[in-house]
Amino acid sequence: MAHFPFRRVGTHGLAWAVFIAYEVSIIFFTATPSRVYWWEYVGFYLGNMLLFYVTAHGVLTYCFGTRKATWLLFLLLPLELGLYIFLQFGFDLFYNLFRPEPKLVLFQQKFILSYLWRGIYFIGLSTTYWLVRRTIKHVKTITQLQLQQLIAQKEKAELEKDLVKAQNAYLQAQINPHFLFNTLNFLYNQAIDTSPRVSEGVLLLSEVMRYALATVHEDGKTDLKCELDHIQKYIALNQLRFQHPLQLRLQAEGQLQGMRIPPLLLLTLVENMFRHGVLTDPAYPASVSLREKGGTLSFQTRNKKRSSPVQVGHRIGLRNVKTRLLNAYGPGHHSLAIQEDAHFYKVQLQINTL
Repeated sequence: MAHFPFRRVGTHGLAWAVFIAYEVSIIFFTATPSRVYWWEYVGFYLGNMLLFYVTAHGVLTYCFGTRKATWLLFLLLPLELGLYIFLQFGFDLFYNLFRPEPKLVLFQQKFILSYLWRGIYFIGLSTTYWLVRRTIKHVKTITQLQLQQLIAQKEKAELEKDLVKAQNAYLQAQINPHFLFNTLNFLYNQAIDTSPRVSEGVLLLSEVMRYALATVHEDGKTDLKCELDHIQKYIALNQLRFQHPLQLRLQAEGQLQGMRIPPLLLLTLVENMFRHGVLTDPAYPASVSLREKGGTLSFQTRNKKRSSPVQVGHRIGLRNVKTRLLNAYGPGHHSLAIQEDAHFYKVQLQINTL
């Protein structure tokens, strides 16, 4: 809700008071003494004020506004001058009713010319006032545009600076994986003859890391078959870590060829099993199942829970999965359900790929 412009009204009131005092003082000291009542000044200056504001906020604003109807000035200015003269003549007739000694009021040339010049004078003042207001408004607009431009330039410079940092980080990230893979390749070659088990683990680790660091396609997704292949490699890599065989069943059904998902999405859920589950108990084997039916992809993991306290960072991977699902498919096109009790942990993911 707009507030009443007390400050602006007060400024205008003060300006009119000074102007009226100036004119009245000149009349008092220079004109022939005559009896004039105060209420005659009220009507006289009310007419002047009306002409002033109608010209500034009505005629000039309309003619030079959005419609650009400048030709109307030649019609509206004479019209308002005529109305102003008739208004002042009407005031004189009205005041004559209350004068103790009525005077003769005639609509003659002298009366018309005096108010005509008076009207032109106030139209000139009003035009000056309108031009000043318009200039101030334009200056403010230009200043705001320049300020917005400076802010945009500053933001652009900051973005370019951040882009340079990101490019440098990307180049550095490209160098680091090369160093990592070269090191893994060296370890693989050194261990292939002396420790086939170690060399196999190094090879699997290298392939899993290469997949994790690989550049994704423009759509931000990878082939589902590729994701499944690296899940198998990740399971095989972890099998080398344990002295006892992993009790884990992996099943895949349906038409998986050609389907695409965000990379590492399913692998993150499998990794979560290894971090927080018991996968070596033959009585309670873990399971990973992947199924496609009618354009709906279903993925499920189930494992026995560890009895030890939950590690720091638990569920961070799940939050990451939820965020990536929302970004990739949007709301309503996927569901992620978690079922948990004292002994078992189950994750069910469904994605509508149609």
